[in-house]
Amino acid sequence: MKRLIERSRSVGEVLRWVTQNPGKVSASHYPIALHKLGQLLQQQPGPPAGAGDGRGPAGQVLEQPEFHALCQAIVSGCAKFDNFSIVNCLYAAAALGLPGESPLVRVLEDESRSRLGRFNQKDVSMVFSSEANNKALEAIFSSQLFYENRQERFIRSMAEWLPRKAENLTPYTMALIAKYVARHRLREPRLLDTIANFLLKRGEQLDSKVIQKLVFPFSRMNYRPSNHGELFPKLEAILEQKAGSSPLATVNILMSMFQLSHFPQTVLHQVFSPAFITNVMS
Repeated sequence: MKRLIERSRSVGEVLRWVTQNPGKVSASHYPIALHKLGQLLQQQPGPPAGAGDGRGPAGQVLEQPEFHALCQAIVSGCAKFDNFSIVNCLYAAAALGLPGESPLVRVLEDESRSRLGRFNQKDVSMVFSSEANNKALEAIFSSQLFYENRQERFIRSMAEWLPRKAENLTPYTMALIAKYVARHRLREPRLLDTIANFLLKRGEQLDSKVIQKLVFPFSRMNYRPSNHGELFPKLEAILEQKAGSSPLATVNILMSMFQLSHFPQTVLHQVFSPAFITNVMS
């Protein structure tokens, strides 16, 4: 069944395999089906989820009886799912762009909370492994369907555990999170401070283009991170070294710092120089 779902070439094919063969579908197949639906929807032309009147490909699929049957099967059976299948279903539902108030997401969240106290060490390491988190978050925040929707409950939930796992994320994944938070103006202090701490610890290793993506949420929401006393001087020192490597990124970082009332004098001398301006113009 797993191979059949993964080889499906259309949304309808995925839904038929899962809904017409209930005896052959196990708990592990449901997150695979949800994830495959998300992949196929991204490949379809039409307005993104959350745009217009919601009648794009995603909106139409969410209204199909077969999709409701799939969700109902998960809701009815999730109490019997293993811990990993529960969490994978949540990740896949988020990537698919399901709203936080949907019955499927609510039931999965409630089931996850009820099990937290009973997770053994193997469950914890499996569910919250750095590799799984990084890949899952990258898949979610790379999804256009997820990106177009404001998922406040998901972000609040993620803000509770992300600070403990941030050091294991790649700069690319953290930049995707920052981009999403900035787009939807999600002023979640714990999450924004996590991005700031990541930037403080890893800034010297990062490309200027990545740094500008991590800094942008702060200026967009006029939020000074709790570590700004350390972060801003650190950014200033980094820009002194990397100002010429990506001049447009440097300008964007400076603009973000200006909006937060920090004016790095040394870097400004570099930026307002004939050599730097020529570099930008070329």
